Amino acid sequence: MDFSTMVLTMYVAVEDGPAADERVLGIAVEQSLLAAELGFNPWFTEHHFRGPWHSNPIQFASYIAPQIGPDRYLGFGVLSIPYYHPVRLVEAMNQLDQLTKGRTLYGLGSGFAGLEPLGMGLDADYHSSGRAAEDTLEIMERLWDFQTGDPELVIDTPVYKGTVRRRVTPSPYRKRHPTVIRTASRDSSVIKAAQRGLPAFLGIFSAESPLAEQIRIYREALVAANHPQHVIDECLRWCTCDWLAVVVADTDEEAQARAKLARAEHLAMRDKYVAEHGPLHGPVVRKKPEESTPAAFAAGGDMLNIIAGTPDTVAAKVQELADLGINHLLVRFLGEWPGETRYISEESMRLFAREVMPRFKSSAKQPALV
Repeated sequence: MDFSTMVLTMYVAVEDGPAADERVLGIAVEQSLLAAELGFNPWFTEHHFRGPWHSNPIQFASYIAPQIGPDRYLGFGVLSIPYYHPVRLVEAMNQLDQLTKGRTLYGLGSGFAGLEPLGMGLDADYHSSGRAAEDTLEIMERLWDFQTGDPELVIDTPVYKGTVRRRVTPSPYRKRHPTVIRTASRDSSVIKAAQRGLPAFLGIFSAESPLAEQIRIYREALVAANHPQHVIDECLRWCTCDWLAVVVADTDEEAQARAKLARAEHLAMRDKYVAEHGPLHGPVVRKKPEESTPAAFAAGGDMLNIIAGTPDTVAAKVQELADLGINHLLVRFLGEWPGETRYISEESMRLFAREVMPRFKSSAKQPALV
């Protein structure tokens, strides 16, 4: 099984002035390098107008890449693809894929509502419906297939225009495109990812179906699509389960106490942001009737399913995923690196790497595809 961890996860800047930017960027670098040293693939998120390091994850990854070992991948969870012209995004993804010899994992999605699409000039409805991301991904796939000499490729979306007459350069290191992992909360999105031959994020917040059912739907659609074996193998390796809130400690009681501390500090940071800057959008596992998404996020609606325990307790949860056929786990450790609970995150990372990861060196069990 492959293990990844998100750097600074859902970090919200407590100090919004430019004086703190250098410090936070340095902390993000430090956590990235420790993650790689411990055996995790470092992952980077993308957000805008809410913190100093989220805004350009591809450039950040290109700085990290030469500082980590050749057996580590660089992941993105997720690139907000509607905010890019498709040609520029494909160029950037291909170039990093070449420079890392294919060690890139691109989670692709829409990005958060609110200030982000407003600042990027996207219509709110077009963005929130998912059509902006679907339109962008469809054009990206056409660009990856396009060769010089083909009939010109016309880009015509509500946001971006263009006419392409020559291939996008460089080509990706991997053929036919870099490893792309699609967000898939709806069953229809799970099927579409399988039909396209893309790995998917399964069991994520607000998923329409339970994880086991999503896996069944995905695998059936993967078989029905008649992909080449190497595409199937890539999909099964990188289909990803995303744990949003994890704490590992020497005892279950200590882990649960630390989870409470880390969650409290993080929610205090969100409260401060909301008080000073207004609504804060983000992923929500579950919200109350009539509760808005920003209100649910501010209240910790993404941290309801906390996994906190000893290495044995956490390993048992990982084993459940392995038994379902999951080969890649993205772990987000609770604890604010720029704050007072950094030790909770860092010690969890070290314990997980030392006592959980070695138990899952081999691939997860793969039920028969047919």
